[in-house]
Amino acid sequence: MVDACMNEPTQICRGFTDEQWRELRKRLIHDGKVLDDDDAWNCAVNVFERRLRERFLSCIEALEKADSGPESDIDTDDLRRAPPNCSTLPNDNGRQIVVPGFTIMALCCLLIETLQSFREPPISPSPVTGPCSYPKGACIRPPSSTTDLFKKFLRLPAFCGAFKEDKIADQFVRGIRNGILHEAETRRWVIWRNEPKGRIVEPREAGYALNRTEFYKALKIEFEGYLNDLRHPKNGDRRKRFVKKMDDIIKEV
Repeated sequence: MVDACMNEPTQICRGFTDEQWRELRKRLIHDGKVLDDDDAWNCAVNVFERRLRERFLSCIEALEKADSGPESDIDTDDLRRAPPNCSTLPNDNGRQIVVPGFTIMALCCLLIETLQSFREPPISPSPVTGPCSYPKGACIRPPSSTTDLFKKFLRLPAFCGAFKEDKIADQFVRGIRNGILHEAETRRWVIWRNEPKGRIVEPREAGYALNRTEFYKALKIEFEGYLNDLRHPKNGDRRKRFVKKMDDIIKEV
């Protein structure tokens, strides 16, 4: 007996299946040429936008709304003098406490990885001049790493130069992106809701403070800018890359 689930269509986003994409794709590109079917392109971009909103942006914004806010009912002076027991834990009176900064930044990092993979592919390795001691033979330049692409995204205009210095960009990748996604912790970074005021990043003692609200605002601007790029027929190369990446997603479903 065939499992009924095997016949279920896979949805790229709610209400749009992989089979629909395969048919829609025929109206987007043919024999490597980008077609000028505005209705088809608007549909494709809407599907992509909905997919990313469902998986990332809506989740981030739901967490922002659920934020329990600052620990205003906790006296930090009392905490400094507190004994090493649980006597200082607050009574939440059944209220669900949500401290979402860590999770919001995890989703932001995943969204950046996704967007940058659509914006441009990794660079293919190429020979470089000069001998190699190991292994023997021609040297090969390694492809552009996901770290390089991630840092490139952080330098887009909406981030207002917050990561223009290599040191800060490197520390963000190591301390936020790698720290959260690989080790479930941050390194030398604190994540705050509204500080530093009016800035995305600010040096603090031996590390940095990140305003995750301002960071998300910048990320959202770049997301919407990418959608606008896809909607313009003049951006043929960007559209080709978009279709290639969507095809890759369909192959995996």
